[in-house]
Amino acid sequence: MDSISLKDKVAVITGASRGLGRAMALEFGRLGAFTIVNYVREEKGAQQTLDMLREAGGDGAIAMADVRKADEVNAMFSHIFKTYKKVDVLVNNAGITRDEYFMMMRPQSWLELMDVHLNGVFYCSKAVIRNMCAARKGVILNIGSGSALVAMPGQVNYSASKAGLLGFSRSLAREVAGKGVRVIHVAPGFFESDMTVTLDPEFIKETFEVTPLGRWGSGVEMAAVATFLASDDCSFFTGHSIVVDGGRGAVEAEYGS
Repeated sequence: MDSISLKDKVAVITGASRGLGRAMALEFGRLGAFTIVNYVREEKGAQQTLDMLREAGGDGAIAMADVRKADEVNAMFSHIFKTYKKVDVLVNNAGITRDEYFMMMRPQSWLELMDVHLNGVFYCSKAVIRNMCAARKGVILNIGSGSALVAMPGQVNYSASKAGLLGFSRSLAREVAGKGVRVIHVAPGFFESDMTVTLDPEFIKETFEVTPLGRWGSGVEMAAVATFLASDDCSFFTGHSIVVDGGRGAVEAEYGS
């Protein structure tokens, strides 16, 4: 991976104040991209991400915007384009969970997932797509979930929103491929992050047992995938989904689970 370079690229990563977003931001910065760390509430966490990035020899900035709000997204990207002139890579990473069994699911829990995972991706992608097409280059990475492909009880809202993101990615990729812009969907399985630390230990043990590699992924592993996909080394890849789940999805599909 040391041969990959993102030098002279400007990358925007939403939801990068912690977790997988932070891990990706650090690797983008390490490989030379000027990395913009988006956050909505955790300014301190975003600043910590930026400080870590700079300590590792990279550079970047923090930018506040709630991806659910078009006016905030547009203001953030207007500032980015005015200040840095371009966006080479957009990583739509911001995500939330509102797990509830469907019979007890509140409409708010459904709407909040759609708002972040679909509307947020729409607003952010819309804000960069014209400039990318005009420049005839650019990459949009949409961070989905293995839950879009493997059924998980209590996640009807989460799975539906992430499955919608897969369709969004494929369709947009086809629209803009002729303009030199690539759109890729990434479906992580279980990764160590802030979203998973509260899970029941017994459930975690069960996930290890159904994952061929017998463990969860790390942020470093996720970041390696994202930076490769965003790099010019991967310039002939678009419109597809990369599943990064330790083999779990393949096994469950094989057994019809």
